[in-house]
Amino acid sequence: MVYIGSARKDAIVSAIRAMYSSVARSPAGSFPFPIGLGACTFIGYPADQLGRLPASAVESFVGVGYPFAANVIRPGDTVLDIGSGSGTDLLLAAHAVGDDGWVIGLDITAAMIAKLARTVAAAGARHVRLLEGNAEEIPLSDASVDVVTSNGVLNLVPDKQAAFAEIGRVLKPGGRLQLADIALGRPLTGDCVSNPRLWAECIVGATLEDEYRALLDRAGLERVETVGRLEYFCASASAEIRSIAQSFNACSIVVRAVKPPAARLPAPVNWPAGPASLRLGEFTTSGDEIAAADAVLDGYGQLCGTLEPAMRAAMRELQSGQVLEVRADDPVSRLGVPAWSRLAGHSLLRTVEVDDRRTRFFLRKR
Repeated sequence: MVYIGSARKDAIVSAIRAMYSSVARSPAGSFPFPIGLGACTFIGYPADQLGRLPASAVESFVGVGYPFAANVIRPGDTVLDIGSGSGTDLLLAAHAVGDDGWVIGLDITAAMIAKLARTVAAAGARHVRLLEGNAEEIPLSDASVDVVTSNGVLNLVPDKQAAFAEIGRVLKPGGRLQLADIALGRPLTGDCVSNPRLWAECIVGATLEDEYRALLDRAGLERVETVGRLEYFCASASAEIRSIAQSFNACSIVVRAVKPPAARLPAPVNWPAGPASLRLGEFTTSGDEIAAADAVLDGYGQLCGTLEPAMRAAMRELQSGQVLEVRADDPVSRLGVPAWSRLAGHSLLRTVEVDDRRTRFFLRKR
């Protein structure tokens, strides 16, 4: 991780506050990252969820992924949303916990907190508490929340070790974490590391994905899973940002983890359908032709909720090393098959795009 001196840290925090104050006050302005309903759609938020929210919650949305794919929030939970912004994720969490739960919104930007208060009032959400504060010093007592959620925020925090330690501190034993954030495939180099503007634009504050896992481990969290991945910066309006992101292999990830002791986590929700820029090809290997699969699962016309159990059942019938061909045409299923194969420990040998709607996946049983 990069050491940030106190003077530079102050400049970074000031740049972040200025950027996101503008997002709160002038959401129709020009920004170097996706914003508003277009950002939600690009990332893959389900339309029916967005339809429940006041327009003010969505118009200043600047998240980088869909953390609810982690599927860790339960009715009656107390949830802390770090970096609530204008309230998109906070209100979705409030709906998920129901009338018996609570959601606490934390944000460092006064303008966002003010907008968030108006949005919460417009939504009529009564089981919500708002705090102005810093992720490095969360103003809550130890073991006070069941779930921590965050979206595109922790990459902005200069002292990430302190922030993750705070997350571990406020989570109850058995508490759960879901977050969407920026991760890097290559280490940062050059003067951009300490550039406050580039911090505010979400790239140079990010860490390598392995370092991310190490931070979670040091915070006392375990069973870390990456359940989604997206080429987020390809949607940036800034050619400079797109170029910097590409040079460091920056992307957004959705991660979940748990603080022990814990009950078994539920199955993750598959990464929602989105634009063609979702990295389907990331899991694809080229070359090696596959003469024939040992079994074929024809999932054409099946939704993800029925295809995933069918894949598990089909794999149980195969021997280690045998190949299952899975055919899918549902958009969510086409994203979910690679993620499921990786999480289950099977190898995705190859994908074949039959046309713009249908895909064949070849999975080798572990």
